[in-house]
Amino acid sequence: MNSPKIVCPNNKRLLKGLAGYSVVVRVDELSQAVGAAADVRDLGISLACLIVDSNLPLDQLALSEDQKAIPLVIVSPSMGKFRNLAERLERLRAMNVRIYLPCDGPGNSTALKILSSLGINGCALIGREPTDWEALSDLMTYALLERTPHAPIEPFEFIASHYNPLSTLNWRGVYFDDPAQFLHMDAKGRIALTAAELKKKRFIAQSLEEIGEAAAFPAIKDRQQEWRRFFVENHPCASCNGWKICMGMFSAALDKDQGCSRFFREMIEVTRQYRTQKPSQTYLKFGS
Repeated sequence: MNSPKIVCPNNKRLLKGLAGYSVVVRVDELSQAVGAAADVRDLGISLACLIVDSNLPLDQLALSEDQKAIPLVIVSPSMGKFRNLAERLERLRAMNVRIYLPCDGPGNSTALKILSSLGINGCALIGREPTDWEALSDLMTYALLERTPHAPIEPFEFIASHYNPLSTLNWRGVYFDDPAQFLHMDAKGRIALTAAELKKKRFIAQSLEEIGEAAAFPAIKDRQQEWRRFFVENHPCASCNGWKICMGMFSAALDKDQGCSRFFREMIEVTRQYRTQKPSQTYLKFGS
């Protein structure tokens, strides 16, 4: 296991202590992106990407020429009005960017289709209740089976490309929430396993030095094996036909909505079709 990338705020004091690591820097506004990337570069640290946690719709973000060289993840509440975004499309297409939109309703699922059709990489944020599983299924089918050239939509592209019917698949890394790939650091240098746990101040260590070899650190090892509890507890998720690509990710909401089971069973079938026709498809790849 290689050293996980460190997801951290744009803080020069923190960054100075991350020599030898690859970092993912989070900022609140797109206008901070260029300065944050320059801070990382000036310190000689490897920048995996920069996450913009914006509270503005995509059509209201100020895009600039000097952002083109930065690998960007933009998390936005919505696409906004297409007529406003149309003026920015050429610049957006020229950027190394992936747009993350919450898919708790049909509006953003449609927006991700539109962006993909225009050559803009996207990602559906799944799990923010309530999830519109029907809209998500339609988006997944478009992402994987639509024959017209389009940009990838995650996490569907990753799941379909890495799915193995003989094993389980952890795709939380698409959301930066796989501790084997990412650890999250707050402004005081404390470490959490996910962004949500960081927000709740559920820390596994007070510093990176405390962790040492990540693969051997108990909290990280335990999280990697957490799926086993579903079998110990005889949980309904363990017997679901969609288990291998869900692994209980939506178990907390199972008593209210079992749409996840239908969705992941369908995705396995769509993945089989995707594998059959993939050689004839043309995708625009994030980071290319």
